Amino acid sequence: MSIEMRLTDEADYMLCVLYDAYKLRRKNGESSLEARLFGDSEYIQENYIQQWPTDDIDDAARELSQKGLASGLFADNTLAEFALERDGITFMEHRFGDKLDKLSQRINALRSMLLG
Repeated sequence: MSIEMRLTDEADYMLCVLYDAYKLRRKNGESSLEARLFGDSEYIQENYIQQWPTDDIDDAARELSQKGLASGLFADNTLAEFALERDGITFMEHRFGDKLDKLSQRINALRSMLLG
C-alpha cells in the first residue's frame, strides 16, 4: 500500500494485537484462513483485549472494516464475526516486516497510552 493508512490509536492497537495473534497462530500451524478469524467481540475481549469493553472492540472493528483491513459482521450493532483481511495482513507485513520486536514495542506503547 503506497497510501499512508491513518487509524485511531484504538483501531491501531486492536489491529496490532490481532496481527500478532495471527502470526502466532500461523507459526503454530493454523491455515491462513483459520488464523485470520477471530469471532465476536466477547471472544476478542476474553482472549486478546481483556481491558476493553465490547463496545470499544465493536467500534475499532467498524473502523478497521471501513479501511478494508478487516471484515466485521454486525448483528444488532454488535460484532458477531471478525476477520483480518488479506489487505490488513499485507499492510502489517509491510509496516513491520520481520521486525516483530517493533510490533511488540508498538503494542506496549499503545497499551500504555490507552490503558494507563
